[in-house]
Amino acid sequence: MLKIGLTATITAACCFAIAAAAGFGAAAPPVLNMKLHEIISLKSDNFHCQALTTTQVACGANALGNSTQVYFATHALAVVKFDKTGKKGTVLFNAKR
Repeated sequence: MLKIGLTATITAACCFAIAAAAGFGAAAPPVLNMKLHEIISLKSDNFHCQALTTTQVACGANALGNSTQVYFATHALAVVKFDKTGKKGTVLFNAKR
């Protein structure tokens, strides 16, 4: 009887440990729905996204100079590298979606 009780207790502890390590039961992170012209910024990572129109979003570094920005639209994707001043950009990648 002691062996059965001990086996059940150890099995339950192992199942609990596996579930905790795998993150089962953890709350899902909240989804942020961007509004038109809204900017969502991650200051710790020097990164932001801005909703330009209802179908266009631009994401990249907070400072424009020496940064790489990504532009998403309904049927296009572009990666642009800006110079030190942030006034001239070079298209690194452009694709139709």
